[in-house]
Formats: sequence, C-alpha cells, structure tokens
Amino acid sequence: PDVTTVCSLLASSQCCPSPGHLDAAKYVGRYLKATASLGLLYSSCSNSQLEGFVYFPTPNNDSSGTNLSLLAFADANWGPQDASKPSTEFTREISLDETKSICGHILFFGGSPVFWASHKEKRTSGSSCEAEIKATNSCTKSILWFRHILSDLNLLQSSSPTPLYNDNQGAVNWSKTTSTKGMRHVNIQENIVRESIHVFKDITVSHIPGPCNPSDIFTKEFKSDETFRLVRSVLLSSPSG
Repeated sequence: PDVTTVCSLLASSQCCPSPGHLDAAKYVGRYLKATASLGLLYSSCSNSQLEGFVYFPTPNNDSSGTNLSLLAFADANWGPQDASKPSTEFTREISLDETKSICGHILFFGGSPVFWASHKEKRTSGSSCEAEIKATNSCTKSILWFRHILSDLNLLQSSSPTPLYNDNQGAVNWSKTTSTKGMRHVNIQENIVRESIHVFKDITVSHIPGPCNPSDIFTKEFKSDETFRLVRSVLLSSPSG
C-alpha cells in the first residue's frame, strides 16, 4: 500500500513517459528493494499501531473476541496539491488533468490492510466536499464487494455495519442525511453511500481528523518523510516489530 499512489500516477503516463517518469520508476524499484522486509501482519489481536494513530480503539473484535471485523478509511485531495501552496519564485500552467482530485481508501481486516486503492476522479470536483463524497462512494463500493466475499466465507457479522471514516465533516454530514440542500450538483450515483447507511444498514460513516486518517497516504503526490514513515508503520510491519 505504501507505493500505491506513485504507481497509480506513473501508470497514468505509461503511454507517453518522460525521462522524469523513468527516474521515478527506478526510484520506486530502489525503495522496494530497501523495504523488502516490510509486509502485512494479520493477527487475532487488535492493531495497536492503528489505534495509536487514530487515537481511538478500533471496533475490530467479534463476540468471541476474535479480530474479524471490517474497518474502512476514505480520503480525497481536492485539486493539485502544490496549488494550495503557491510559490512566489516559480509559476507554471496547471493542466486540466492535474485539477482532478486523487481519491483513496483502505479496508482493514484482521488488524491489517486487505484492500486499498488510489485513483484520479474522472471529472473535476467543484468543492473539497464533493471530492470527499466521491472518495466515500468509491470506498462504499469496495466495502459492499468485500462484505459479499466475507458473507460467502461465513466471516461477516451481518448485524454489524462496517465503520467508514472520512476527515471531511461536510461529506460525513451529507451521507447521514437525505437532503440535497447545497449539494444538488452531486451525481445520483453517489447516493449509494446514503442507501448503504439508511436502507441496507451496511455501513456507518463517521468523522476522523485529517492527521489521523491513514488513507491520506493514497491522496498526496508529495508527503514529508516523517509523515510517510508514520503512516507506513500503521500499514506495514517488519519481522522484528
């Protein structure tokens, strides 16, 4: 999951790569070699690293105490990341493709990630709230798909909705209501989120502060080394740790 975003961005340029893209791909290869000891650790115990990162105990135990509950996080970056921090020394023209938000989400099961995704939206969002709603919608589809798999394996607690966390309060409020006030422009297809909450009771959507959202790693082109390593420690484990 730690290379999902860069692989997604590189894949979008594979039909016409530049020398810069080739250098970035080589860097990814060197990074994978240097971090070959990191991997996913599945356990019947709760993920203390995740709980320490989000600052609350994750609802990840069934009635028998076994860690078999599904947990999801979704996030989106509205528009080009560097445009939010304009430079006084260098200006450039922003392409239409760069204005499209990057959406990402991750599902946890057994204390470790089992599914994650990062992609650019097909159409530019008119607000950060709309971009977050699209990310929540994409995450909801993944949750429903994974719940069907767990149901077939008799591992799903059918009476328990899957918690989904998003760091945009507007998107969370939108999902919990059926009003279209102020958000009439949002496509009807995004209403799968509301339907999953109010009709089928498959998910619940709650707010989480941005710095505590592990899916943030899937939505940024640039990230400080310290923040990246912190989020990576939540997603991946080393044999010694």
